Amino acid sequence: MKKHLLKTEAERKGVSSEKNEEYAKILSRLINCKTVFTENGENAAEFEKLYSEVEKSFPLVSQKAKRLTFGSGCFVYVIEGKNPTKNVMLMSHHDVVNGGDGWETEPFCATEKNGFLYGRGTIDTKTSIFAELMAAEELLSEGYDFEGINLYIGSSNNEETSGDGMVLATEYFKEQGIRFDTVLDEGGAITEGLIPGVKCKSAMVAVHEKSRHVFRCKAATSSKGHTSLNGSSSSAVENVAEFVAEVRKKCPSIYKANFYPEVKAAFEYHVPYMAFPMNVLFGNIAVFSPIIKKIMMGIPAASAMLATGMFFTTASSGPDRNIQIRDSEAEVTMMLRCVREDELYRGLEKIREIGKKYGVEVEEIYHDYCNPTDFNGRAFAVTEEILHENFPDVAVAPFLLTAATDARRFTDVADNIIRFAPVDLDKAQFASIHGANERIKIKNLGECVLFYKDFIKKI
Repeated sequence: MKKHLLKTEAERKGVSSEKNEEYAKILSRLINCKTVFTENGENAAEFEKLYSEVEKSFPLVSQKAKRLTFGSGCFVYVIEGKNPTKNVMLMSHHDVVNGGDGWETEPFCATEKNGFLYGRGTIDTKTSIFAELMAAEELLSEGYDFEGINLYIGSSNNEETSGDGMVLATEYFKEQGIRFDTVLDEGGAITEGLIPGVKCKSAMVAVHEKSRHVFRCKAATSSKGHTSLNGSSSSAVENVAEFVAEVRKKCPSIYKANFYPEVKAAFEYHVPYMAFPMNVLFGNIAVFSPIIKKIMMGIPAASAMLATGMFFTTASSGPDRNIQIRDSEAEVTMMLRCVREDELYRGLEKIREIGKKYGVEVEEIYHDYCNPTDFNGRAFAVTEEILHENFPDVAVAPFLLTAATDARRFTDVADNIIRFAPVDLDKAQFASIHGANERIKIKNLGECVLFYKDFIKKI
């Protein structure tokens, strides 16, 4: 890959410290809203408080954009542009996980400390939705006419619980025949230390994410009855247990490790920034792939990028709770998380063959596969260009996200789905996501706003 000549962090685009402080005050008001989603709506007032803050903090967006609402609080602002030829969606969720223990500050009371803004949601993901809205607000104030695009800014209130917010939104877009040229959601970030042998920071731009396919694995036998009267025949529970044991044992051969294009590219894009011998190793993946695979498969976070993951979660049997009675039915739930769906279904046939041995039927009950985005296409190229302009000290690379985002909901209504927010994270900040002391650099706030302004103009 071609090496981009890296500059220093001091040469990044940015805004004045006074402007960043202004941004921090607005973001703080959003952080102070305890938007932890629960099914019983116990924090409904906190969500309403946030919506009120959004309306006050972004008055031009509130006045000039159409606001759509889906479910219990997912919102989408629509700014109709001049001569639009495409629709573009910027999005990040506004619900957060709970505070938890170990904080140096109150998690739902935004606090400035040592150049950081502390608070739950500063990274995941109120900074990005703040910056997206602020980018639109400032462009409107500057008289920008959004030439060529209709801009959508969306935010779910229940992403953290895999809720229905963006599901309902995408159903609406389908019904209305609305298709997006590009969707930009959270998922990637500017990080350090994720790629071995690379000393510079990296903007990891996710062009794909692993799916979630859920299956009911159910066994039924005729052996229900008292153990003293039916002691030798196998039970449904035993059949399911033997099925699980064999499938787990054979999983590595059913779903073999593979260097998918976006995984391979994550390393190849970094080769120019690697020192010896890593540059030789990853610069010749075709030659050294057996060695690299073996190393990566021994690291859980890395192995998740190379193969379909298999997880058996819930288990249950019949209603009888007498420990001496064998239930005639038992089932477990199996989750498969794949990179390529056709590969998953080929492996599933082998799993079903194992199921036949034990009288276990395997039925799919849910899936949310999302198509990968071509990192050789325009959407990624424009994102890469904007990143080099705004963050000249940072390498840029596509990658596979092993977590899940709301963006996956858009696979049927979008040509390109990119998962990246320009939050600049050191290792401690990265570790604070869903943990204690979540925090964002205050000077990064202006960088985020400028990134989204450029994205809107150039995409």
